[in-house]
Amino acid sequence: MQEYTKYFKNQIGFERFIKELYKKYESTGKITGTLKLTQITNEEKEAFSKLFGEDLKEKEDLVISIKKFNKIMENSKYSSFDMATLIQEYLDIPLITKKEKKTIKKTQEDTFFNTILKESKEENVEWLREVIEKKNSFYMFLHKQYQKDKQALKKELENLVELIHHLPQMPTLLSIFASNYTKDPHYLDLENNHSTYFLYALAHISHIPFPNTREDKIGLLAKYHIEVDNLSNFVITYRLLSDKNYINEFGSHRETLILNIQNIMNSAYFDSPSKKVFIFENPSILSEILRRNISCSVVIAGGFPNSSVYLLLDKLVEKGNHLFYNGDFDPEGLLIACRLKEKYKDQLTLFCYQKEDYDECISNEVIRDSRIKKIENMGTQELQTVQKMIQIHKKAAYQENNKERLLDFVLEKEQK
Repeated sequence: MQEYTKYFKNQIGFERFIKELYKKYESTGKITGTLKLTQITNEEKEAFSKLFGEDLKEKEDLVISIKKFNKIMENSKYSSFDMATLIQEYLDIPLITKKEKKTIKKTQEDTFFNTILKESKEENVEWLREVIEKKNSFYMFLHKQYQKDKQALKKELENLVELIHHLPQMPTLLSIFASNYTKDPHYLDLENNHSTYFLYALAHISHIPFPNTREDKIGLLAKYHIEVDNLSNFVITYRLLSDKNYINEFGSHRETLILNIQNIMNSAYFDSPSKKVFIFENPSILSEILRRNISCSVVIAGGFPNSSVYLLLDKLVEKGNHLFYNGDFDPEGLLIACRLKEKYKDQLTLFCYQKEDYDECISNEVIRDSRIKKIENMGTQELQTVQKMIQIHKKAAYQENNKERLLDFVLEKEQK
């Protein structure tokens, strides 16, 4: 350590000045011009009074000329004085600019990712190389994880490369797939962070945006033969057509059929005789259709539609079927209708959502204000009438009490 550095370290009043010198260099890469210290302390007044040979006791702020400071030091016993050396030795840090810091950090990060690519046990890592080169949204996610914990990210990427390299060629449960390559059956559970990496990678490979909803995530996994739950996730159907004979048999005998995700994924297509499919929130409406022997194709959403419902509807739409939906008149029911309309747009019609429908099936169940707030910003035009009625009357209305109007609508559409 230089003698002049020891001198400044032994004087309490110079610390802020030297820190400000560092900030100046860090920002501009130069130490020139002037530097202002506001509301200087007694220690600072004493230190600079001694250095400059003038009384600064009455000063509140101090403007220091860098040129003058250097000249004083050069004319002192410390003739070999160097400002950069002083700052580095005093603060015990390298003297680099913010721009240089940024460059160094970028180089270190690039080296980190390139090392992952080079050390990969699998040959096919071009998808990861492309992510790193294109600096897309997936890379920005990786960048944030790098800043949090580099070692944790390294392990995540090693596992991710292994998982992508071994994507299944036939339907496989997510838990089994995860266990095979990470020894942890819950590693890719949709609720944890590990699955985020995996879904980002699949979305990148598929050239689609990252899936934000649970339904979209399950749909993306299904494209790669990965099933989240092939048994407990199911949907009730009536009179659908498919490439599977057992599905057609149920339809021809006018019997309801419960399909799980595996059934839906294993079917090449789903269709309906009239190219019209009616979706109801509650199975009681289907019971009435069966009792009256009405010929139509039905899907029961069962409250908030699960993944099997969305997968089935997607396949029906792919075959050119038009969807019709009706659900309960409460905040949750309207949100279901709104979400379905936003997803399928012109391929889905919301029916029996008029004032007469609400009046016909209004109940005595009072809806709390906290629930009504859920539909304040709902913008689906077809739902605005019922939305206003709920906000005014604060009472729910259920489709079972409106069954005559619903069934009349179904019959009218089927006859066209």
